[in-house]
Amino acid sequence: MNENQARSHIKKLRRFYTDILIYAVVNLGLILIWAISGGGTFWPIWVIVGWGIGLGVHAFSLGLLPQIDVMVPFLTNEWEEQEVRRLMKEGQKGKAKEASVTAEQAAPPKKKPAGQKKVKTKKKV
Repeated sequence: MNENQARSHIKKLRRFYTDILIYAVVNLGLILIWAISGGGTFWPIWVIVGWGIGLGVHAFSLGLLPQIDVMVPFLTNEWEEQEVRRLMKEGQKGKAKEASVTAEQAAPPKKKPAGQKKVKTKKKV
């Protein structure tokens, strides 16, 4: 990871931690509104769960939930790099194969040596 990538990652982490702080403050405010208004059905749960799912996905994308990476390895940066290398190798193999086919097509057809004659055979009836 170079310096620019590290700085970018740190900015994303700072934004995530800011989002968590906002999440906590807003949801505490909603819980206070619920409690002051007389309780009843706990409606803030919808905001808490919905927003929490979004934060969970964000945390996962930043690699803050590494245990999940084992279950879904295709969402990791390492997997992405492996796939890029694999596709590049396949592309190089394909280009090499294509170049050899093109070279064969460009080559003039091979002529038979002068000493060889085509032998015709008669069919027996």
